[in-house]
Amino acid sequence: MKKNDIILIGTISIIAMIFYIFVFSKEADIVKISIDGIEYGTYSLDKDQIININNSNTLQIIDNTATMIEADCPDQLCIHQASISKNRQNIICLPNKVIAEVISVDETEFDVLVY
Repeated sequence: MKKNDIILIGTISIIAMIFYIFVFSKEADIVKISIDGIEYGTYSLDKDQIININNSNTLQIIDNTATMIEADCPDQLCIHQASISKNRQNIICLPNKVIAEVISVDETEFDVLVY
């Protein structure tokens, strides 16, 4: 491996890390909850609250993070998932078909535009 190859790999790695930080690590604004693909509601991460979802799940928003704190499903996997606070993170309860996803208000409909 030549010196120029190492410089090229390093430059690409740095650009990729910067891109990741700005795109995927952005703090988001709201949690969108859907049940079986139908939107149930959107809730601000700025306001601490407890949301009862269809009498089957309970989502808690506190300190700009959302956590599933209660579910009546048998496996309880959604409760053991980590808290979410960044854009595109989600908590999924498969038995109850509940998805809680963090999204940004100023996010565009498209991920990438190609001209």
